Amino acid sequence: MSETVTDEVLHPAFILVDYAWAILKENMPTVWNESKYDDLVPIVPLSEEPALEAFSGPHIVYGFADEGTGPLPQREGGSTTFAIYDDNFRRLTKTLNCLKVAFGREDDSATDINRFSTRFLNGAYLGVRFGHVRVAFTEGGTPEITEGGRQSALITISYDYFTSYDVRTNV
Repeated sequence: MSETVTDEVLHPAFILVDYAWAILKENMPTVWNESKYDDLVPIVPLSEEPALEAFSGPHIVYGFADEGTGPLPQREGGSTTFAIYDDNFRRLTKTLNCLKVAFGREDDSATDINRFSTRFLNGAYLGVRFGHVRVAFTEGGTPEITEGGRQSALITISYDYFTSYDVRTNV
């Protein structure tokens, strides 16, 4: 069977970012709303954080890593970390708790994310399915540099996923 690399299947971390955004908009719509950020989503990779410096509201910076291959080549693992920045401790804590509940229910979280991803952008995320999602680590709000300034919190989500990346290996 001839297989080719396609551009349609994206990395699972991007599904988690979009799911996190949907969760925050649903549960904290007066805080997490694109209209407050000139129609930008305030969840960005570290390299894009400067684009959000002009806004006074909270924002999230993320990064992700994949695990090495294991005994089942079709099953992969990884983690995504969100750093949440806000100058309001209560709002920061609520944001952290929303994400912790959404991603911390293991198989139930995976089911919800899979359901979300099949509806997203007319199936743009088809080809990636989560088998297990859990919160691996959280760290509560801490002052950034000085007391009373912007604070941060961390949440790391670990996951197992299955892909149907089409890669031609018999060349």
